[in-house]
Amino acid sequence: MLVLRRPPQPRRSAAKTGVDVKSYNIYMTYLIDSHAHILDAAFDADRGAALDKTFSSGVKNIIEIACDAGEWAPALELAAKYDGKIFAAAGLHPSCAKNYSAAAFENLKTILKHEKIIAVGEIGLDYVHMTSTVEQQQEIFSKMLSLTSEVKKPIILHARKNADPGDWGAYGDLFKILKSDWRAQTGGVMHCFSGRYEDAVKALDIGLKLGVNGIITYKKNNDLRETIKKAGVKNILFETDCPYLPPQSKRGIRNDPSNIPEIARFTADFLNMRVEEAAEITTENCRAAFGVNF
Repeated sequence: MLVLRRPPQPRRSAAKTGVDVKSYNIYMTYLIDSHAHILDAAFDADRGAALDKTFSSGVKNIIEIACDAGEWAPALELAAKYDGKIFAAAGLHPSCAKNYSAAAFENLKTILKHEKIIAVGEIGLDYVHMTSTVEQQQEIFSKMLSLTSEVKKPIILHARKNADPGDWGAYGDLFKILKSDWRAQTGGVMHCFSGRYEDAVKALDIGLKLGVNGIITYKKNNDLRETIKKAGVKNILFETDCPYLPPQSKRGIRNDPSNIPEIARFTADFLNMRVEEAAEITTENCRAAFGVNF
């Protein structure tokens, strides 16, 4: 890939975050949004326009995440409509664990064999949105992992701890289940990573990447920024998780994949590297994680 280098640019202050941000021509980079929910109802009024804006912003590819049975076929249709630009993942989000059925499981198994469905996810544990019990979530998570042995595709993980600052049980439980039930070891990503450094190490040790999105720009998240710095750019993917979690400058506004350049710029500056280099490395990371030549 040709990477166009520019002379060092002057810094401008980013008062809301306390981190300096440089100016770059982001259009000269290749960026991927590795986790989006474009089919969310928040985009119903302007989905096409949002995607047009995205593909004009320097973002070349999107991975659409289908979290429940009703989203799997539409995600596949979206990927077909935007052939070569949008790919999809399918799974049962922990907040949808109550919707599990044997029929849905067989349907998911069939969907996952399609070439445009490149990962199983998002799957995992959510100890905040408890629409089902912890035991039910864990059981469905194990069933989702069992699919990877058959379809041989990577996983996209969701891990959300409860509100107790000292309780990291969601991460502990997730890694315990991965150790016992993820026999395929197909790689993947811990999406929207917000764990501790020790959680990052555990993820990296089993071949997972860390998903970095708008929360890295939030002023309160210095511990997360330091964890990502220790993990290194070779271990991260950029994502938005849109329409949720916009970067600091757009708090309160619907997020969309065109914000990937802002996330990339912020992260690159914090890591003291050029955004073009960060874009190139994270794009290669994404190709390696999902086995797709984006």
